[in-house]
Amino acid sequence: MTESIGIIVGSGFESLGLEIAARSPTKTPYGEPSSPVLTLQIGEQRVACIARHGERHGLAPHEINYRANLWALHERGVRTCIGVNAVGAIAPGFAPGDLALPDQLIDYTWGRAGTFGSDGRVVHVDFTEPFDPVLRGRLAAAVAHCGLEVRAGTYGVTQGPRLETAAEIDRLERDGCAMVGMTALPEAALARELGWAYAICAVAVNYAAGRSPGGVPIVAEIAASLASGMRRVAEVVRRVTPSLAGDAM
Repeated sequence: MTESIGIIVGSGFESLGLEIAARSPTKTPYGEPSSPVLTLQIGEQRVACIARHGERHGLAPHEINYRANLWALHERGVRTCIGVNAVGAIAPGFAPGDLALPDQLIDYTWGRAGTFGSDGRVVHVDFTEPFDPVLRGRLAAAVAHCGLEVRAGTYGVTQGPRLETAAEIDRLERDGCAMVGMTALPEAALARELGWAYAICAVAVNYAAGRSPGGVPIVAEIAASLASGMRRVAEVVRRVTPSLAGDAM
C-alpha cells in the first residue's frame, strides 16, 4: 500500500478526530518510528500518518526518532507532508487557539540526529526557505476557506521538554521568532533531504513565558487550548487534502 500524502502530528494527536483506517507497525534502517504508520481516511483519500510523540504521547521532543519517522513515511511513497505542531505564541496579537504557517526556522536544539547522511556520505541541501511555498499556499487557502485566520512568522525550535524562561523568550523575540516549539527540527531538514514538499500547520496552545496577559499558568493554558486548536487543524487538513491528491509535488 502506498500513500503520496503524509501528516506528522504532535501534541494533541488524540484530539485531531480523523478516522484511522489501519495501523502498520514498521521498522526502518534508523530504528522504530514513534508510532505505527497510521492510515487516515480523509474523504476519498488515504493519508499516511505518524504520531510524533507516540499514540500515547510517551516521547519527549529530544527522544523522538525523527529519521525513522520520516523514513517510514518515505517507504510508503509519501512525497507531500504536513507537519502539525503545537507552539507557544510570542508575537503580539498571536493567541492560544490561533493557527500559523511558519515561513522560517531558527534552531536552538542540540544533539539530535539531523541528517540521513552517514558512513562518509555528507548530504548538503539548500535550506534557505525551509518550507515548500506551494504547499504553504495550499494550506493558507484551506485556512481561508474554513473561515479562519492564520499568521506567518519564524518558528524558534527549542530543546525541551521543559518550557522556556521569560528571559529565553525575550531572546527569541529579539531574534525575530513569532512562535516557539520543540519539534520542527530536524524534521523539516530531513524532509528537505528526502525531496519532499513539506510545510507546517501550527496551532498556538499557550502564550510563551512572560507573555500571558491574564497571568494564567502555561500548563493550564495548554490543556484548555489544545483540543479546540486541533479541531481547527483537522478542518484545514480535511479541506486541503483533496487539492493535494494526485499532485506531483
